[in-house]
Amino acid sequence: MLDIDYLEDEVFESVEEIVSKFIVEIGDQKIKIRITKDAHGHFHFVNSHYYQGSKQADPDIAYIANFPSEKIAIMNAKLQIVSSYDPEDKNGVWIENDSF
Repeated sequence: MLDIDYLEDEVFESVEEIVSKFIVEIGDQKIKIRITKDAHGHFHFVNSHYYQGSKQADPDIAYIANFPSEKIAIMNAKLQIVSSYDPEDKNGVWIENDSF
């Protein structure tokens, strides 16, 4: 992989390298996971969908960033997906992440 420093420029607010991508399936929903690394060496994740159970006012969305490793970022992406998912909740819905 190229060094991310080659993209450093004063006009860019941030630069992140995509280090891995995954597609997982839960119930009948496919969810994409993207792991990135910033110029400071921190890892981040973003999921394509969030789950909102019928008794939740809003979907659970993790805003934690700057993970020290790719593995920890992946584990947190998984946690965001499975922590609120309830296969018995017939009125739960998957909300698309517009920022993905």
